[in-house]
Amino acid sequence: MKPFRHQQNPARTASEWFALIRSGEVDARADEEWKEWVDADPGHSRQYEDRELVWEMAADLGESPTIQALLNETDQQLRTSRRRGPAPTSWRLASWQTFAAAASLAAVGVLALFWYNRTSTTVNEYATAIGEQRAITLADQSIVTLNTATKVRVLYSRATRRVELLQGEALFAVSKDPSRPFEVHALQGVSTAVGTQFDVRVDERGAAVSVLDGTVIVAPDESPKSAGVSVSAGQGVDYPVGGPVSTPRPADSVRINAWVSHRIVFSDIELADALKEYNRYINVPIVLGDPHLGSRHINGVFRIGDQEAFLGALRQGLHLQVTKSDAQIVLTPR
Repeated sequence: MKPFRHQQNPARTASEWFALIRSGEVDARADEEWKEWVDADPGHSRQYEDRELVWEMAADLGESPTIQALLNETDQQLRTSRRRGPAPTSWRLASWQTFAAAASLAAVGVLALFWYNRTSTTVNEYATAIGEQRAITLADQSIVTLNTATKVRVLYSRATRRVELLQGEALFAVSKDPSRPFEVHALQGVSTAVGTQFDVRVDERGAAVSVLDGTVIVAPDESPKSAGVSVSAGQGVDYPVGGPVSTPRPADSVRINAWVSHRIVFSDIELADALKEYNRYINVPIVLGDPHLGSRHINGVFRIGDQEAFLGALRQGLHLQVTKSDAQIVLTPR
């Protein structure tokens, strides 16, 4: 049996899946069938992502009384559904409250999309592969330079300049436009600038923001009430998912200027940390055959893509043996 009745209408099915998942009443079987539906057709994934985008846009338009009423109605229906007990054993017989939430979501989506089209918002995605770098000139002549293995989504309208850093690292050279602040969203936080240059990087530890020119306001979440930290040129901050934002520290400007010039700079850094950074740019990782080697220190400037020069420096400078395989490159003492 199919999970929903509207299999010939992917848009409707995507809305119903989105409402069901947001309800929090999805068992393992339903989760598996949702994944199967998303993977079955690239169009399914796009339809579902569209619902997420519309929901985010509706939140951004939260000051609109109509939008706010619809969002409140949806949340109320979901809370009512939870109070009436867990989902039925057969999740396919989802309660009317969930479908009411889907209908409310559809109404929000229609209105949000109306405003979306009215403000002539354009959405573009850009990405780089491992070891690749790419500079993108946006519609306002701002430049986004993507580092290795990076993906961004750009949303521009007459009122908004928004970039979502989905993974990796990017340097933003922002054209001045006081009427349209430039926002970079990463790991729920948002960095806002008018005309400046700054770098944002996300990894397993969280997000790091370094300001090279001008001033950027960094907030731990997207709430209008969230207090931001003012970060000036030469300063940087960090934050995990959900914040808080750290106190300003020195910006990571040497590393940033190096990668923009297709270089990696190591200045008296432990080998373990150096390999973690270098492995961002290569497909076959370099690993330590002996963990004690990780405390050795390395110095040097290496061109991104010239792996043999880097390995040669390890052989000669640290007296290491290099053993290559298809899966990894192992460093051991000589």
